[in-house]
Amino acid sequence: MDLLESTTNGAKAPANSTKTKGKDDKPKRHLPSLPSASSAADMTSATYPGLVDKTPVEWSSLKNYEAFSLSPDGSFPMLKVSRSKAVRLSDREVMMVGSGRCYRISLSNH
Repeated sequence: MDLLESTTNGAKAPANSTKTKGKDDKPKRHLPSLPSASSAADMTSATYPGLVDKTPVEWSSLKNYEAFSLSPDGSFPMLKVSRSKAVRLSDREVMMVGSGRCYRISLSNH
């Protein structure tokens, strides 16, 4: 038995335990960045038409990246981003969500 290798219950420990098991060292992909906006003065105002469901639905029935509102008039729209997180579109604040009822917003025009 080598002095550098240790044994545990009769099994050899890996020689190099500093590497993460099962992960390969992959080269980083260099992706292009988003173009920067020039200034708010150069931007135009946009309004998006949408339809709001009349009946509330369960939080778990929404798909990821689906828009919803907590009020029946569709004010303060939010976006479901995962099973337990939502983002307010007005200030991009992330909220933790466990369950509840909300009004689905459809941004299609039909």
